[in-house]
Order: sequence, then C-alpha cells, then structure tokens
Amino acid sequence: MNDNAYHSIDFGALTRAGEGLTQWRALAMGFITVLACGVIFWLMQFSGARIGGIVGVLLMVVLAIAGFVVWVAGASAVGVLLMDKARNLPLRSIGEAARFGLGSVPKFLLLGVAVMVAIIAFMLVAALIYFVCKIPVIGAVLAFVAHPLLVLVAAGAIIACMWVVFPLFAPAVWSGLNFRQALASVFAIARNRLVQVVLMMMVLYIILAVVGMLIATGVFPAMVSLTGMATNIMGGGYNTYGQMGGMGAAMAMFSNASMVGALMGLSVLGMLLFALVSLVAMMGVNVLYLQAADGLDTAGTASDIEGAFGMMKEKAREAADKAKAAAERAKQAATERSQAAAAAREQVQEDVSQRERDDALARFDDADRQAAQQEAAEQELAAREAAEREAAAREAAARAAAEREAQAAQAKAEAQRQAAARAAAPSPDVPPAVGAAGVMAAGVAGAAAAAGASGASGAATRECRACHHTIGANDAFCEYCGAKQDA
Repeated sequence: MNDNAYHSIDFGALTRAGEGLTQWRALAMGFITVLACGVIFWLMQFSGARIGGIVGVLLMVVLAIAGFVVWVAGASAVGVLLMDKARNLPLRSIGEAARFGLGSVPKFLLLGVAVMVAIIAFMLVAALIYFVCKIPVIGAVLAFVAHPLLVLVAAGAIIACMWVVFPLFAPAVWSGLNFRQALASVFAIARNRLVQVVLMMMVLYIILAVVGMLIATGVFPAMVSLTGMATNIMGGGYNTYGQMGGMGAAMAMFSNASMVGALMGLSVLGMLLFALVSLVAMMGVNVLYLQAADGLDTAGTASDIEGAFGMMKEKAREAADKAKAAAERAKQAATERSQAAAAAREQVQEDVSQRERDDALARFDDADRQAAQQEAAEQELAAREAAEREAAAREAAARAAAEREAQAAQAKAEAQRQAAARAAAPSPDVPPAVGAAGVMAAGVAGAAAAAGASGASGAATRECRACHHTIGANDAFCEYCGAKQDA
C-alpha cells in the first residue's frame, strides 16, 4: 500500500500566506505587472476607438498577445520570488525574477495545449463508445454502463484540473521543475492527495476572503468619504458631502484637472491593493504545493507520463507516416486520374474531330447534291420557259400572219368595191340603161370580192375540235384548252 496518500498535511502552514504582504520585491513586481497590463489595456481601447479598421484590429490583437505575455511573465516573476520565501531561500533580484518569469511562459502555453489535446482525445473516445452503443440490444446494455462511467471520468478530470492542476502547476514551475517534471508532480498530487489538496484550497479561499474583507472594510469607507471631501474642496460632481449628483456630476468630475489626478491616483491605489491580495493568494498556493508535494514520490507518475508522451509520439509518428502514405497514394491516384482524364480528352477531341470532318464532308456532299438538283431544276425551268416562249412566238406570228392576210383581203375587197362604185357612177356620155347595168355589174363584183375575202379569212383560221374556239389554221394545239389539233 502506498503511504504517500496518507501523508499528514499541516493546514496551519497556510497562515504563512499573509507573509506575502511583507515582500516588497514581490509587491513591486506585482504592481509593475498590473500597471503594465493596465497601460496595454488602455492602448487596446485607444487603437480600437481612434485608429479602427483592419490596422486597429491587428494592433489590438498584437497588444492582447503582448498583454498575455506580460501578465504571465509578471505573475511568474512574483511567484518565483514568493516561492523562494516559502522555501526559506535567498530572494532573487527583480531582474532575475523577470527573466525566470519570461522563460516560464512557454510552459504554461504547453499546459494549455496538453489540456486541449486531452479534451479532444476524451471526446473522440466518448464519441466512438456512443457510436458502438447504437448497436441494437447490446448497445443499450453498453450505454447503461458506459455513459455513467464517462460522466464520472469527465467529472473527476474537471475537479482535478480546477482544484489541482491549474492552481498547482504554476508553483511546480516556480519551484524550478521543467514542464514534464511539473506535470508529473501535479498528476501525482491529484492521484494520491486530491481530497487533502481540495480541503487546503478551501481553507486558502477562506483566508483570501478574510483578507479581502479586511481591506474592503477599511478602504471603501475611506475612499467614499475622502473622495467626497476632495470633490467639495477641489470642485467636482458632488452636491453635498459624500453624495453623488447624477451622471452629469460624474462627468463634471473628469472635467476638473485636480479630480482627474485624484481619480488616477485612486486607480493606482486599486492596482496596488489588487497586487496585495494576489500576493497573499500566490504565497498560499506556494505553501500548499510544498505541503502537498512533501514526501511524494513522483518517479512512477513521471515514468507514466514519459510512457504516455512516448506513446503519443509513436502514435503521432504512425499517424504522420500513414498521412504521408495516404498523401502519396492520393497524389499517385490524382496523377493517374489526370493522365486518364488527359487521354480521355484527347480521345474525345479525336472523336470530335473525326465526327466534325465526317459532318463537314456530309454537308459538302449535301450542298453539292442540292446545288446539282437546283441547277437541274433551273435548267428544266429555263427549257420549259424557252419552249413556252417559242410556242408563244409561233402563235403570235401565226395570228399576225392571219391578221395581215385578213387585212389584205379586206383592203382588196374595199378597193374592188370602190372601183365598182366608180364604174357604176353615171357618165354624161353613157345612157341610163348602160349606167344601171354598170351598177349591177359593180354590185356583183363587190359581192364576189367580199366572198373572196371571206373565203380568204376562212382559209386563215379554223375552229378547235374540243372547245370550238377560233384558232389559227396552222396551230397544232388550242391556245384555250391545249387540245391537239389534226393537221
């Protein structure tokens, strides 16, 4: 059985926490730290309000990081000075303490990273267990057992972190241990003396509450009364002694240079009092750590942590190798896919080019065929139009010839009629009987001429055998119905 778990802890040693109020180096270092952080905070507000934009935001981020570093380094410097006092060692100078505090910043950052990794690992394990619990029947039984166990493990881890790891890791670092040794010491305390440490932390909180109450009972009434007197004498926003006159009066306080100086001095006093209370808390934590770590063997915990770190490194190395192999496979697969895609694109381009050539040839053939058909149709149309024009010309010539013949016959008949009329006219030398005979002879001659003209006109035209229209004597087809005529 391990006797380290039952080591007696002296709760009365926590009364040494009040010794922090007498350490002027630690007090000066704490005051400088609080003042520097206040200035950085004011600069952050100034950059956000006056500069603004992306530059202002970036400046605020840089100042926030600087403020964190200053706070951790300054607190570590104060802590190492108080640790020297708690261990009854010669105190270091403020410069040495500041250098030690600045070198402690990476250790606290590593602690934060380790806590985040542990939380993520626990959540992944819990998620895997919950996925297994989705199996019918068996999953319900497993969930009945696993869920309460996970809750208890998470609760124990939170208690250990809040009451042991976070408060005692800093004193372990201030005692001169490196990161792994400090972590092993804190885990050993949490494993073997968790209850005792929690009780001592409660006692320390009670001591801090008493100290804070003592400071508040003296400082608060003095601040209110003397601030009221200073306001009435130097001018400000108080109407009567110790009574504030609203927001306008409070703003009037800041318009008075004397009151501004008094309020700034009061702010510095507040920082000093905060540093005093912090000294008590840090001195108490140092004493608590020395009491909890006294006589505790941390070799086993250190070996467990070394094994855990070695396993984590091995797992990380294996994960890195697997990730590298997966990346190589993915790269090779991507190369193969790119080559296949390039070949497919080339094949598609070749197919598309061949198809385009075939389509172009087909279009050219269609165009040639359409051009030939159009040319043939145009030639046929031109031949038909030529034939029609030729037939129309022949018909017009025949009609013109017939009309000329009819006109010549009519002119001849008219000439004969006129000659007959002249011949029938009575002459002074011709007797009436002869004249009458002449007239009759002329009438006979005119009738004969008319009959000859009519015969000539009848000889130049004829009747269509189909539609009975008058057509030319030489027409082979009827111009009205198109029927073919006999010769």
